[in-house]
Amino acid sequence: MAAPDSGIARPVTFAALVVVVAVAALNLRPGITAVGPVLDTVTTQYGAGTRAAGIITAAPVFAFAITSLLAPLVLSRTSVRNGLFASLALIGFGLVVRPWADLAIFVAGTFVAAIGVGLLAVLLPVVVRGSGRTGILVATFTTALQAGAAIGFAAVVPLTHALGGWRWALTLWAVLAVAAVAALWRTGLGRVDSRPKGIRREGNPIAVLRRTRSAGLALFFGLQAMVAFVVIGWLPSVLEDAGVSAGAAGGYLGLLTCLGVPISLLVPPLVAASAHPARWLAGFSLCTVAGVLGFLVAPAAAPLLWSLVLGVGLSVFSLALAVVTVRAGSTPRPIEFSSAVQGVGYLIAAVGPYAVGLIRRFADGWSVPLGVLLAIAVLQTFAGAACGRAPESTAADSGSNTAAQNVPDDQTERR
Repeated sequence: MAAPDSGIARPVTFAALVVVVAVAALNLRPGITAVGPVLDTVTTQYGAGTRAAGIITAAPVFAFAITSLLAPLVLSRTSVRNGLFASLALIGFGLVVRPWADLAIFVAGTFVAAIGVGLLAVLLPVVVRGSGRTGILVATFTTALQAGAAIGFAAVVPLTHALGGWRWALTLWAVLAVAAVAALWRTGLGRVDSRPKGIRREGNPIAVLRRTRSAGLALFFGLQAMVAFVVIGWLPSVLEDAGVSAGAAGGYLGLLTCLGVPISLLVPPLVAASAHPARWLAGFSLCTVAGVLGFLVAPAAAPLLWSLVLGVGLSVFSLALAVVTVRAGSTPRPIEFSSAVQGVGYLIAAVGPYAVGLIRRFADGWSVPLGVLLAIAVLQTFAGAACGRAPESTAADSGSNTAAQNVPDDQTERR
């Protein structure tokens, strides 16, 4: 069943592999998204303010940047088996430890769990690509990731009430990591020791972006991720300050995230095949502009409508990955290219959640922070319109190195 080079799925039935991918992918978002609806409660409990909240929301994005930039090194030195178990162990450990000490431990635990999430997001596509039936597993991976994000948003407030506090409500998500470890081991996938072939690390990310003329794509990826993580971290607070209950705010965010499931399944193939991907990137980015504008002007008037519009806009993430995938396929070293675009992009994105916390600290209400977010969304739209077309030099570089076309592009579908 597996591709000859991967050695990943041979001892595993395909049905079992689907279960493994689904259970593992469920770990990619709940530990992060569950914090947003209880962020004000957490910071109040620690006697901290908006600056600390900004650090909490920015920590996962920095972790994603680190794992994205180090992806080629990780994939060249870590077997799939060891990497999967290590990533799940980091997620479980971080989520269990973070709520039970002081604020520094909470931030550190969040960062450790996010490193695990980033590593898992690097390795799961390797499993998917090695299965021989990529389409079904990509759909499973995407659906489980989006479902995990939605559940994290929607369930944390009810769990807080049911379990008697936010600490247990946040700790509970570590159970998903334990379930994934059990699924990996029982199916046999956890006993397969394989390492992706043909992965090299040459040049720093800035040099890669300059050589492939892809700085604009990295900028767009960073801006859309910045908006997304600001929404994940801060939108519950915006809604609660506007008079919406914490439970309802989490529900709106869950609905917002669920919209990404059908869009992620249906639209990216169209973008990948399009001669004008920039139109798709800019069009979806305009929905982001409209959604942020709605929350800025009248957050409590129609939160359902604003959530639906913003949810469509934030789905541009999957479109951005499609463009990265296509562009990476035309470069001699696709994994290095994807690592540079996403790593630099996440570094740009990490500024957003912290900056919003800082602005909120000195601003009266949410008008100024949301105005800044609106400006970023507008800049994202222009960046999308400008970066959707592949530079001619990239294709030329690809043509001059035909052998490089065989380098695996497993990591271009990372989230």
